[in-house]
Amino acid sequence: MVDILSIINHKASMEGEFAERQALLPSQFYGSRPGTSDTEPLRRLMAAMLVDAVRCFRTKFETRQPAGRQELAEVRSWIFSDADDGPFSFKAVCEELEMDPQAVRRGLARWAAKRPSSEQRLIIRRPAAQKKQVSTLGR
Repeated sequence: MVDILSIINHKASMEGEFAERQALLPSQFYGSRPGTSDTEPLRRLMAAMLVDAVRCFRTKFETRQPAGRQELAEVRSWIFSDADDGPFSFKAVCEELEMDPQAVRRGLARWAAKRPSSEQRLIIRRPAAQKKQVSTLGR
């Protein structure tokens, strides 16, 4: 009979634990998923870096503003550099994302050489304003 009382007392003590509201993070609830590791946030950062570099290369390619030209120069030097001097070099980022860095470079060079006509800058030329002739009849 002592065993039954200890079981009942144990259940009563557990009800108090689950009755209180507690904050639970998604990572605590789901735990680690198979196939992922602690490097997933780093891979997402690297993917965002690569996407931003390609976007910058394409949007700032023919810019005339000094700030845009500087940004394009930085992106070009990062993408087309052969230096493998850190975890965020272009080559290291591509290898981590399982991409061929030479294929990305060739794709961007091919895009620069043959941009589709829809992406080429549209230049609107307006004729020079013509001077109005002032009537001198009323003087």
